Amino acid sequence: MFKGIALNRRVVNRRAFLRGAGAVAVGLPFLEGMPSRSAWAADGAPVFTFFVVAQNGVVAKRFFPGATGALTTAGLAGAGDVATAVLAPHAPNLLFIKGINYPMGVQGCGHAEGCVQTLTGVKPGSTGNGAFSSGPSADTLLGKALGKDPLALYSGMKGYIAERISFKGGGAGQVRAADANPYILYSKVVGLAGSGGGTTSPTTPTTPTTNAAQELANRRKSVNDLVREELNGLMNHSAMSGADKLRLDQHFQAIRDIEVKMDDLGNEMMPTVGAMCSTEGLPADKYEAFKSGFAFKGAQMEEYVKLHMQIMAVAFGCNYNAVATLQWGDGTDGTMYDVPSNKNYGWTFHQLSHRMKSDAQSGNDPTAEAAHAEIDVIRMKSLLVGMDAFKAHGLENNTQLIWTNTIADGPSHSSRGVPMIIWGNGGGYLRQGTFIDAGGAANAKILNTIMAAAARGTGSPPTIDGSGELAGMKV
Repeated sequence: MFKGIALNRRVVNRRAFLRGAGAVAVGLPFLEGMPSRSAWAADGAPVFTFFVVAQNGVVAKRFFPGATGALTTAGLAGAGDVATAVLAPHAPNLLFIKGINYPMGVQGCGHAEGCVQTLTGVKPGSTGNGAFSSGPSADTLLGKALGKDPLALYSGMKGYIAERISFKGGGAGQVRAADANPYILYSKVVGLAGSGGGTTSPTTPTTPTTNAAQELANRRKSVNDLVREELNGLMNHSAMSGADKLRLDQHFQAIRDIEVKMDDLGNEMMPTVGAMCSTEGLPADKYEAFKSGFAFKGAQMEEYVKLHMQIMAVAFGCNYNAVATLQWGDGTDGTMYDVPSNKNYGWTFHQLSHRMKSDAQSGNDPTAEAAHAEIDVIRMKSLLVGMDAFKAHGLENNTQLIWTNTIADGPSHSSRGVPMIIWGNGGGYLRQGTFIDAGGAANAKILNTIMAAAARGTGSPPTIDGSGELAGMKV
């Protein structure tokens, strides 16, 4: 049996014809010397998963539309004074979920404990502000199933409760370190990083390239070129008759002819192909500004988040990785947002979420609540930029961009009724254009459903806690 080779994402039209949905599927003719019909491995399209985890909860009554049901662009835009109305352009690709419960309520520190449970779906291994996980997070489980460690990104101060969502396993010290500087992933994806860790001009011909750059170069070759070594091995197989070798030669010459013809068709047949692994529209100058001397600044929180999401769209489009996380803010997120209701207060986001100027006590200040709702809108606008980037790269049919929070609301820091937004159908596995109520379902069910969408074809998809999937999320 001829060995198959799975290749990275498509770049230009002639290879799109052969790669179909992300992997080579080049059928061979019947060969007399082989005991059965040979074929290239025809893997399904990869399903990319990006977990975006925010902090401090939301103002629930002003976040989602008032009623569950179908989501339409016009309907969501006209949903009134709710934060998610700004996502209306993507309504057909959205799944809103409310009523998700984490396995444990607040014991000592809702922020740290919420962080730990968000992607693990299990109770923390410890409580309080030092909470750690008692098991691996969903991104780790997916990474193992798909054969590559997930990426971890971060936007926030690395202090009191820093990286706390991605865990390699249970126990203290198992948290995955995350990159705060958006330039780090940018340099890897566009091939700017030298082998020595420094950066050089991409036009320098002698510069060593990273694996990502080499992969991009490989994708510029013909499918025939990419499999030349294995093709030669098959051609020289002792079982190959002269007739078999002639069939192979004619077959691969026919493929080459088709590739050339596909070049001539331009983008009319598959207009999104060229954009999938393209840096077009990427604000390169903003990434380059963080090339050296990066230091997190709270005033630039949303800019960092947007840059992280935009480069992830390129990373997925180029099949650099299939799983990633972004922690949006440290556990208590003390960013000071310049929103109208906070003009005279000058409180941090964490204090506003407490509804009083305190990082420990909670109140019910209505102006603080209004400011929190305004921050929710700002953050949804940042998420909109990410969705726009993913859409521009043609990823809506094989991606799940998941936004959620470590707690449900502000002052109570409750882990009951946590919201979630999913963009993309996960390879046709998830419902879209709808708003559902999970009815208090454990977040392990939601995570299991997400992992099932991404790990189909890998054998048995990973699961958490044996709790099954949430049927209401699935088509």
